[in-house]
Amino acid sequence: MRMTELQIDYDDHARPISATCTACGEKMSNFPKDLENPADIITWSFEKFIEHRTLKHSQEDRRRIARD
Repeated sequence: MRMTELQIDYDDHARPISATCTACGEKMSNFPKDLENPADIITWSFEKFIEHRTLKHSQEDRRRIARD
C-alpha cells in the first residue's frame, strides 16, 4: 500500500504547474497569482496538501504505519 503523497508536475522551465494527491487524485487549489518563486509555490502546495491529508486521509495513513 502507498502512503498519501503530493505529486507536483512541472513545466519545461522547472516551474510547478500542478499538485495532486496520489491517494485520491484531488488537485490542490490553483496557485495564488502573487507567488512567483517556484520554492514558494511548492511550499504553498505542501501546506494545502497537509490540510487536505489531515481532513481526508489521516485515518487511512495511520492504519498503514506499522505500530509496536
